[in-house]
Amino acid sequence: MTKIILKILLFLFVFQETLSVFAAEAPPFRARWPMINKEIEIGTRGFQTFDDEESLDGIRKERYGFGMGVTDSFFFEIEGEYEKEAGGNRKFNAYEIDTRFELTKTRDWNEKPNDIDVGLSLGISIPEDSDDAYEIESRLLLYKNFGVWRSTGNILFEQEFENSSDSGLEIAYAGQLRYRLTANIQPGVEVFGRLGELNDIAVGNEQHQIGPGVFGFFEFNDNYGFKYELGWLMGYTDVTPENTAKFLIEFEYKY
Repeated sequence: MTKIILKILLFLFVFQETLSVFAAEAPPFRARWPMINKEIEIGTRGFQTFDDEESLDGIRKERYGFGMGVTDSFFFEIEGEYEKEAGGNRKFNAYEIDTRFELTKTRDWNEKPNDIDVGLSLGISIPEDSDDAYEIESRLLLYKNFGVWRSTGNILFEQEFENSSDSGLEIAYAGQLRYRLTANIQPGVEVFGRLGELNDIAVGNEQHQIGPGVFGFFEFNDNYGFKYELGWLMGYTDVTPENTAKFLIEFEYKY
């Protein structure tokens, strides 16, 4: 399994290096699972920052999206993003198109789980303002189920192109560990951050956050469900907002 993951990382690196120039927004704020079901999702997610420094306070992003599990291993999603910068006004910022692939087969509840579940995602962000840069993002998606614990880890490669002053391939990460108290209530902890450009890693000059959260899923019947994630993140570098509140709400229909 380690060799497979290393090969996937190499593929992602080579794939992005062949594109002209790619990038990055601040920490990804979502740890994505590799598992895919044949379902339709409609939801919203976002965050807002809180800091004594005016330049870091009141930053907000919201995304509203529609997604579909086309098969048991391929998922397609499109989102619209609204953004508010510190001291600015809320405005529509970009469209994002994302595809996700499950590389390991999801096991039924009565089967022995995989040692680790693996997936890939590839996405592009198209700005509303033609003067802004496009962004391409790829992720390695990892998931491990051990007893009542659920762990998710993402490694991200991001780069801007077109109207970009940024020429380097950037690396970011997202992680989540949750305890399955019940299906509806699962407390845990999340961590998000950036490492900087691949050829110039500068952890101390990038944003990194960690904090508690609560997650869960409510199933109305065999077809309809409701997923939520709520978190409070604390920054631990000077360029990171002191506190960030994040949320995710999704309605799901399995077909």
